[in-house]
Amino acid sequence: MGSHNSNNRAPRKAALFSPDRYRPRHAAKPKNLGRIGARTSVSASLLMMSVAGSASPLAMASGSGEAAPPAPAAGATPVAGTVAAVPVLGPPSTWVVTTPAPVLDIPAAVEVAAPEPVAVETPVAEPAPAPPPAPEVFDTTGDPIAGWINEAIRVMRAQGVPVGGGDVQAIRTIIDKESSGNPNAVNRWDSNWRAGHPSKGLMQCIDSTFNAHKLPGHDDIFNPVDNIIAGVRYTISRYGGFDGHPGLKSIRKGSGYRGY
Repeated sequence: MGSHNSNNRAPRKAALFSPDRYRPRHAAKPKNLGRIGARTSVSASLLMMSVAGSASPLAMASGSGEAAPPAPAAGATPVAGTVAAVPVLGPPSTWVVTTPAPVLDIPAAVEVAAPEPVAVETPVAEPAPAPPPAPEVFDTTGDPIAGWINEAIRVMRAQGVPVGGGDVQAIRTIIDKESSGNPNAVNRWDSNWRAGHPSKGLMQCIDSTFNAHKLPGHDDIFNPVDNIIAGVRYTISRYGGFDGHPGLKSIRKGSGYRGY
């Protein structure tokens, strides 16, 4: 009997600490705890969807405690008859919230009107002045006497003296016979010398003859150009030209040159 009583006490002690002992009799025993937990898990998943803005069915499955299928490897070819895996949205602790880049308010480019072309007047180049004419050449011999004769003829022509290239040979003959081409020659043996006024220069003019027939600015009796000018003007004034010159007339007659 003692053993029978001990066996009956153990179940009674366990009943004393059973939760059902203190539950009101009219309260129903919860039979759907598993369903309530599942619904709570689904509600949490829906909350995650509302926070993130979107969620895949796999993420919802993950939130309900079910294992999510593995994502396919990059570049893998899907097997026919299988459903392509959708990327899984992880738990909120793994989410990365990025701040959207600020929108720059870039003002529209201001169109600047192109400046109107300014007409540029191209200066008209003035024609270069014509070079002065080359000095007229009458004696082409090329020696110093030719240069003196040419210059003397140019000066006389500028002053209206009727002389030109046809007179070059006559002038050269007079110079050659009178002074042998020496502009400093002085005659110390003829009648003029004895009279006290010797002949001087290329064309052997005495002082009075030179001064009477020189041109302004040509006052040096020993200057070859000045002496030629005075000698030629004297010949034209006294003999009417070289045809009447006594020395040239004598040469043409074959008698030789005579002074004038």
